[in-house]
Amino acid sequence: MTLDFAAVRENLFPASHEAIGDWLTFPWHRDRTNKIQAHKVHSSQAIAIDVFGTLKMSIDRDRVLDAIARHVGVSPGGPWSIALEWTDTDRLLGEPRPTQVDALAIGSKAALIIECKFTEPGGKCSQASGSRTRQPQCNGNYIEQANPGSGVRSRCTLAGKGIRYWDYIPKVFALDPAANYAPCPFAGDAYQWMRNVVLAAAIGEHWNLKAAAVGAFADHPSFPTARKARRGLLDPSLGGQATITPISYQEIIAMACHVGLDQQLWNDLAAWVEQKIAKASLRFDSATTAN
Repeated sequence: MTLDFAAVRENLFPASHEAIGDWLTFPWHRDRTNKIQAHKVHSSQAIAIDVFGTLKMSIDRDRVLDAIARHVGVSPGGPWSIALEWTDTDRLLGEPRPTQVDALAIGSKAALIIECKFTEPGGKCSQASGSRTRQPQCNGNYIEQANPGSGVRSRCTLAGKGIRYWDYIPKVFALDPAANYAPCPFAGDAYQWMRNVVLAAAIGEHWNLKAAAVGAFADHPSFPTARKARRGLLDPSLGGQATITPISYQEIIAMACHVGLDQQLWNDLAAWVEQKIAKASLRFDSATTAN
């Protein structure tokens, strides 16, 4: 085992280790130098593995996932399975690089598409951003325009590339795909949450399950996603039946303590997560002050 993995193991709750499987081939989040990031105290992947990896290996998996399913409004019913860093190999949304879901839980009646956050906000659409080598491909509005790179005309640059988000958006949001919106309703960090909502719709349709999108987050007043979760991860003015239900790691562990049999496990995990959040908040607050 490399030093990289030794540091990662130290940063993961011990009961979650067996959920990794093959540590060499597991799709670790990496930086630009290809270094694994899960050794860092504020790693969103690490805290997701702490909680959902432990849940995957626990005797209480079905009980806890039934409780989460009820919380987000879908039918409980096991047996449940959990896949960490699940990739949509069926390419249901037509993405050249399919969305990688932090955790996917599948039961007999429902599926939970789980996006996990720690200290970071949601991700934004890259099409309206330029770089040193590429000009923006979208003007930030959902309005007919020509992609300056390809010349393809569409209201959404991604739709012009064959990506099917707007095939599903009208099914789950109160938005008309033939209307103009300025700015695009998914121009900000709503973009990442939207991707999970439409993927849930696509998975539910494909597998004939009731599917729900879940935003798991570390609840601390300093963290952007936690602050946003209190207001709603998506703007309620988008309407329709579209929801991504926020649920904190602390709430998930509290549910496990309530319905689970292995009380020592969940008490230990609660202490581990609280200590990690406390350390990460000190680092986050220091970095924010410095900036």
